[in-house]
Amino acid sequence: MTKIDNDQAQLNQLEQQLTPSDAQYFQDLRLYLLTKELFGSNEKAITRQLLTMLQDFLDASQHGETASQFFGNDPAGLADALLAELPRNSRWQQIHFVDLLILISWFFVILNANTATGFRLNWLLLFAAPLVEIIAIALIFKIMNHAIYADSTPFKQETVPVVLITTLTLIMLIGLFLVTPRFGSWVFIFLPNPWGIGLQIIQAIITVSWFGYSLLSNRRQPTQH
Repeated sequence: MTKIDNDQAQLNQLEQQLTPSDAQYFQDLRLYLLTKELFGSNEKAITRQLLTMLQDFLDASQHGETASQFFGNDPAGLADALLAELPRNSRWQQIHFVDLLILISWFFVILNANTATGFRLNWLLLFAAPLVEIIAIALIFKIMNHAIYADSTPFKQETVPVVLITTLTLIMLIGLFLVTPRFGSWVFIFLPNPWGIGLQIIQAIITVSWFGYSLLSNRRQPTQH
């Protein structure tokens, strides 16, 4: 078990000792911290900080204090102050996440490029599809983050906008697959088989390898203090 897995396991175990309202306080705080920045939030640093806070609070809770009394009634302000002090993901780590999203998107574009006569790659989709997906994910993170401490109901603040953005994103992606081929042959790159099949195999290997490398490097990255 890695260090972050161990910290998360301890955090989850300690949260089970809390009252429902105090457990909700920490769960909301954790979600707010993790969704504040799409690629910048350092999960290991956040988990370690929350674990330390929870351990301190458990001592205070024995005297009847609640989480809101111990940490204050402005959890969003507390979270923003913590994020200002905690280390962020490095530029290289953020590039890993972006590259992974792009590679996954390219995997499906290239997967659908094979035809009976050869490889017919829509290069315009290689740029448009990842851009749409990244924008959609960034918007969903912002909506989720805003909804955590919003005054109105979570359904109105989070569920409806997320469903709408997800639906719109799917419609846009389907539209790109249907519309861009009508732009003409200039949007396609043609390769005869077996070159097309070879390119698909290479792209699949790169995607899986990059995913594994990003996962391992993220877990092995030491938490800064």
